[in-house]
Amino acid sequence: MINKNLVLILFFLVCTESLFSEYPFKPVSPYPSEYKQFWFLYQSEKRLGEEEQIFRPFFSTYKETKSNYRYDTFLFPIYYSEKTDYWRVWSFLFFVSGTETYHDDLGWDEDTLSPLLIWGKGETARESYFGFFPLFGRLRGKASYSELNFTLFPLYSNWKYKNYNAHGILWPLVMWGGSEVRNDLRILPFYSHKIHKGKYERYSILWPFIQWGSINEDKREPFTYKMFWPLYLAKDSEFGNMKARAFLWFPIFGSLFSYGYDKRTHEKDLNILFFIFQYGQNDDEDYRKLILFPFYGYYRFAYKETRFFTPFYFRLSTDSYHLKSSETYFIPFWWRTNRTYVQWGREENYYKLWPLFRWHEDREGNLTWNLLSLFPIKSELVERIWDPVWSIIEYQKLSNGEKRLSFLMRLYTQRWNEEELHIHVPLLVEYSSTPEKTSYQFLYGLFGLEKNKDKTTVQIFWWIRL
Repeated sequence: MINKNLVLILFFLVCTESLFSEYPFKPVSPYPSEYKQFWFLYQSEKRLGEEEQIFRPFFSTYKETKSNYRYDTFLFPIYYSEKTDYWRVWSFLFFVSGTETYHDDLGWDEDTLSPLLIWGKGETARESYFGFFPLFGRLRGKASYSELNFTLFPLYSNWKYKNYNAHGILWPLVMWGGSEVRNDLRILPFYSHKIHKGKYERYSILWPFIQWGSINEDKREPFTYKMFWPLYLAKDSEFGNMKARAFLWFPIFGSLFSYGYDKRTHEKDLNILFFIFQYGQNDDEDYRKLILFPFYGYYRFAYKETRFFTPFYFRLSTDSYHLKSSETYFIPFWWRTNRTYVQWGREENYYKLWPLFRWHEDREGNLTWNLLSLFPIKSELVERIWDPVWSIIEYQKLSNGEKRLSFLMRLYTQRWNEEELHIHVPLLVEYSSTPEKTSYQFLYGLFGLEKNKDKTTVQIFWWIRL
C-alpha cells in the first residue's frame, strides 16, 4: 500500500505539467524581448524565434519557430494542447485525451480516448476504429493488444494479440481463448486456468479462495505457488533458493504476517500487521525498505530513494548519470525541489511556502518569485497563468538580462535592463526610456509625449501627433 500511495502522490505532483514533451511553454531564449501587458489580464512577449500571448486566465499560446512547436491552453488545467509537425496531443481535464502521430510511410494516425466515446484513424480502413462505450466498440493497437472489440460491454468482448484470440461473456466472469502455445478458460468463481507452454500454468477453483500454479518455467529456476485465500499464501522455487509465505492476506492492506527470501539475489522481506511494519532488502538490485507506518518510512531502489515522516512529510532523491535531484514535501505547505542536469551542467531550484511564497530558478537561468501562490502544489504552467491574478509582489530575472517587478496584481509593473526602463500602470501611465527615445503615454494614448535626440512629439486623442 505504501508503494502505491507514493506512486499516486508523485503522479499528483507532476500531473499538471506538460506530460508529453520536454519543449518549453514560455520564451526562454537569451535574446531581447518585445513585451506588452495590460494589468494582469493580458501579456504578450516576442523573442527571436519565440512568441507568447496570455489572455489571463482564459487563454494562452506559445510558439517556437525552430521546431514549429506550439502550446495552447484554455482555463488551464481544463484544456491544453501541444503539437509539432510530427505529433499532436491534447487533453480535457486529463480525462479526455487525444494523440496524433505522423509516419513518413503511412501519414497521420489519430487516437481519441474518453470514458464513453473512442475513435482513431489512419491511412487505411484497417487502421481506423470507433467505439461508444458500453454499446459497441473496436479499438486497434491499445492496451498491448492488436485489437479490442466489445458489444453491450460486459455482455460480450473480444481481444487479439498476434495469433492469440480470446472472448469474454459478462467479463470478467466467463472468458476463453488461445493460440498455438496458449490456452485460457475462466468460469468464475468455479474454475479457471491460464496456460502458456514453457512459461506458466495458473489454476483456480472457487476463485479467489483456492489458486495454484507455476511461473517462470522458461527461466533458470521456475516457481510454484498456492493460495488458500485469505488464510495462507506460499511461493517456492524449484531448487529451494526462494521462499515466501503470507498469512491472512487482503488486497491493498497486505497480510497480517508475511516473510520471504531469495538466496540468489540475497533478498529478504518481512511484513507485520498488514502495512504497518515492512522490511526488505536486495543486494543485487540495491533495494532497501523499512516502514513503520504512519511514523517513518524509507525506500530505496537503484538510484532512487524515498523517506517519509508521517504521511505529510516526504523526501525524495535521485542520483543517476543524467540527473541528481533532491525534493522535500510537507503537504500541502512546503515544497522544495533541487535538480542538477549533469550532462548540461544546469540546475533548477524551486521553493513554495503555500499559500504565501513561491521561488523558481529554472534550468535556463530564469528566476521568478512572488508573494501569494494559491495553487497548493508545484505546477509552473498553472502558476504562470494564475498567480498574477492574486500576487502582491512579483519579481523576475530573466536569461536575456531583463528584470521585471510588479505590485498588487500588476497595478504597477516596471521592466529594466542596463539600457532600458519601462513602467506600466494600467489605464493611467505607460513610460519607456531607451537609448533612442523617451516616451510617456497617459490613458493608453489619449495623451502622450515622445522625445528623441532630434525632436519632441506630442500625441493627442490617440491619432493626432504634433
